[in-house]
Amino acid sequence: MSTYQQSSVTDQFWSNGSGRQRRSPSGGQFPRGPRDPFKRRLAALFVVGLCIAPIAWAMRGDGNAVDVTETGGAAAIVQFDTNGDTTTTVVVSTVEPSGAPVTVAPTTVAATAPVTVPETAAPTTEAPKRVCASKYIVQAGDSWFGIADRAGVKASLIAGTNNKTIQSPLMVGQEICLPPGAAVPASIEADAVTTTTVAKIVCVGKYTVKTGDSWSGIAKKVGIKISELTAANGKTSRSTLLPGQELCLPKGAVATSVAPAPSTPAPTTTQPPKYVPTRTFTRAELEKFVRDAWPDELEDNAFFVVNRESKWNPLSRNSCCIGLFQLNWNSHKSWMRNYGITDASELLNPEVNAKLAYFTWQRSGSWRPWCTANWCPAP
Repeated sequence: MSTYQQSSVTDQFWSNGSGRQRRSPSGGQFPRGPRDPFKRRLAALFVVGLCIAPIAWAMRGDGNAVDVTETGGAAAIVQFDTNGDTTTTVVVSTVEPSGAPVTVAPTTVAATAPVTVPETAAPTTEAPKRVCASKYIVQAGDSWFGIADRAGVKASLIAGTNNKTIQSPLMVGQEICLPPGAAVPASIEADAVTTTTVAKIVCVGKYTVKTGDSWSGIAKKVGIKISELTAANGKTSRSTLLPGQELCLPKGAVATSVAPAPSTPAPTTTQPPKYVPTRTFTRAELEKFVRDAWPDELEDNAFFVVNRESKWNPLSRNSCCIGLFQLNWNSHKSWMRNYGITDASELLNPEVNAKLAYFTWQRSGSWRPWCTANWCPAP
């Protein structure tokens, strides 16, 4: 007898399916029919499958089980479709009191794509446009300082109006802008015509400039207006006066104050008095002579030259050069005569030396007369 048949005769009662048990007519239990082993195995696999299904469902995707104790009983699975859109699949799992999991159908929620906000372009600041009140054509011999002096404004202002600096070169024929408030400089050719006209003025006498003289003081001595005196000599009240310089005195000057002009030029028989130092000068006095003779923008370089050349000694002298700025008498004496300097010893006067040094700079238009291999600033 098989195992199933042996186990079927051990009970004294059998069930009719209604919940009641009864004995067989013979006083024993009705024998059960043989059971199919295949069906029992199939049923067992079905029960196991029901238990494993929720776990397998939660593990689909990345293969890791979702712990409902950590997720609160629900799992969310994010998937991407072929179009690049993102969708979120929500799977809710609950647990029955008996412990069997119940899975609710997943719900798909469409995720909104992020909105890209265009960046706001940073405001651009335009460079201020230059104001060109008038224009001027550069001529031979012009410089930023020369143009500025005739225009009545600073050289740096004119250079800045043209997006340049005072060290930028100027070319003949170049057109430059003049800022508001600047007068259009008279052309150099016009100045030459004016000089020729002044030369025709009849001089009733000559006056030799002395130390301490000024245009107003001389005009008062001879009894004429300052404008008449400066016009007769082709100068302005701002022009520099040098000791020993001869001035033309026009008609109207007091006769007793001047020597009559000779009808014919007489040869010079006497030399101008040479400069003889009578006292020493303090450093502050020497610096004042330099400041009075040189423009403000050139003062620093002028101080550097004096300190390097003479160590602020106005009596410094060697085989070629004399005074504060160590001026070369042999190289410049031809044009220095126009300013009344006829002897090298007069360059020992620190006031005269400072003024003639600036005239030397103007003639060259640069610091070239004092340049060295290590120092030569641009004009």
